[in-house]
Amino acid sequence: MYCDKCHKQSPDNFVTCAYCGAKLNSPKKKEPSKFIKKREIKFNLSFKNRIIVLVIFAAVLVVVAVVTVSFTGSKPEKVVKNFVKATQTADKDLYYSLYDDNIKKYKKDNRYFGDDETYAQIVQPMEKSDVFYTEKCGEDYKLTYKVTSSQTLSDEDLSDFNDVLENGFGYVEFPSRVDILCIEVVAKGVNGEYKSVYNDFWCMKIKGRWYKIDKTVYTEYINSNQKTS
Repeated sequence: MYCDKCHKQSPDNFVTCAYCGAKLNSPKKKEPSKFIKKREIKFNLSFKNRIIVLVIFAAVLVVVAVVTVSFTGSKPEKVVKNFVKATQTADKDLYYSLYDDNIKKYKKDNRYFGDDETYAQIVQPMEKSDVFYTEKCGEDYKLTYKVTSSQTLSDEDLSDFNDVLENGFGYVEFPSRVDILCIEVVAKGVNGEYKSVYNDFWCMKIKGRWYKIDKTVYTEYINSNQKTS
């Protein structure tokens, strides 16, 4: 450090000047500028806000995941919902999407020999239901539904069902679960009310997605079980 009297430099640990013996004053520590302090405070607040944002974002992701699992085809009830919606709105594409690609390919290759013919045959039941409800209840009828019961095929029955899919319909992708639902669909309109009961609304889960099972498939399965029993 420098001596205030003779202006010569002495080692930092000296109390008196090595040249003139005058008392040395220790240099004062510089306080950080207000600019630096403000910058540090701003950074701290920003970091805290980032943590809060991350926590909120994580919570939102959890909610989205739960909603996705519940409403994007993860349950057979979603198939029922779209089945009813497609009928009421006469949405052929939505109705067509209820069925998996394996059965569409089978029908095309073995029955109708064309995409248009296959499409027309698959959506035909929906068109007939729309006409029927219109005649019974009026053009602006509204549909409501409820699932009254459901059961899941056992592992043994599921294995037999998959054999029917493979041997009878050429399936290459197989369901991990099959549910049989009973549903009630009520149509209400200006002309009256009509209730339809579906005791055999079969659904299957393939690669995490639920589909409506074509009636010819579960009819073949039931017939094959009757022959072996």
